[in-house]
Amino acid sequence: MRRSIERIITTHAGSLPRPDDLTQMMWEHAEGKTADPQRLAQRVKQAVAEIVAHQLAVGLDVVSDGEMSKPGFSNYIGQRLSGFEVSGPRKFVATDIADVPGLGRRAGQSEAQRRMVMPACVGPIAVRDRNAVQVDIANFKAALAGRDLDLAFIPAVTPSQLTFNFPNHYYGSLEAYLAAAADALSYDYEAIVAAGFNLQLDSPDLAMAGHSFSDGTEPVDLQKYVPVAIEAINHAIRNLPPEKVRLHLCWGNYAGPHHKDVELRRIIEPVLKSHAGFIYVEGANPRHEHEWEVWREVKLPEDKALIVGMIDTVTNHVEHPRVVAQRLERYASVVGKENVIAGTDCGFGTFVGWSNCDPQVAWLKLEALVAGARIASQELW
Repeated sequence: MRRSIERIITTHAGSLPRPDDLTQMMWEHAEGKTADPQRLAQRVKQAVAEIVAHQLAVGLDVVSDGEMSKPGFSNYIGQRLSGFEVSGPRKFVATDIADVPGLGRRAGQSEAQRRMVMPACVGPIAVRDRNAVQVDIANFKAALAGRDLDLAFIPAVTPSQLTFNFPNHYYGSLEAYLAAAADALSYDYEAIVAAGFNLQLDSPDLAMAGHSFSDGTEPVDLQKYVPVAIEAINHAIRNLPPEKVRLHLCWGNYAGPHHKDVELRRIIEPVLKSHAGFIYVEGANPRHEHEWEVWREVKLPEDKALIVGMIDTVTNHVEHPRVVAQRLERYASVVGKENVIAGTDCGFGTFVGWSNCDPQVAWLKLEALVAGARIASQELW
């Protein structure tokens, strides 16, 4: 993927709001109610074309397929890998929200969360559907209509996010679970890059696992966990050129207080040992906007660049372009303008039908991102 050589490049974190009718179709499909899978496939293809056209109209440089084919950024693996099944109700705890139980009760009342399908690992992991990623690739290429594929990316979940998100009822250890996940996920990774696209690895667990847990587990010691997670990620991308891979980490795309988030400074050094050429961090929300200062202390390796969130994805406030420009200029002042790409903190459609930001507002925010990057480019160049 390109760096900001002549101006600040813009992108986002991958997922975008699905059209209402597609959302309903995907919920029904997840519940086994879809009578016509061909109709769903055709609607997904159409939605990819629509979402790509919208991104290009906004002026974004590096675009995605919006994850139109996926029920969520991580739980899509239940459709593509064997070894997973829904095994009863799931408990997920974010300890910051646990401190404010009233907020937690209100947050759990959305239809999207009630209908979210989250599987568990109950058997050996293997690639079950080798065609799904090829359909994603074909739909995306058709929507791009000959545009440079180096200005496009497809997101995929990491091995460690998979093991964090989906309880292990089969493997004897975390290391064995991670190894199996890495081997299976590498199939999609390699297919995406072989097709000419950039690969985004989504790994909220790198920061979230310190304050979140599920199903009888507990928060982990990130000082021990992150190096193990990065090792599994590196194994999964061992055959890929680093410049085609971007690693996204975040503290959870939910509207909580986030007062128990780990500081970026405490985890960034092992993260920088990732073989990904682009490290993607949050930089817009009130809990993490200050962390541009981290890069005064931590040297960004010469073979890496930063994608930084300039837009908060869990509020309906639209950032002023000057705010975006100021944030970009701060990062440029410490790591160099060529090493800064403007993004969003996280996705706008993390799971089907679930977003704290109204879909129409999401597009206004992306317009502000592009406008702010233009202002910063004028200042920096």
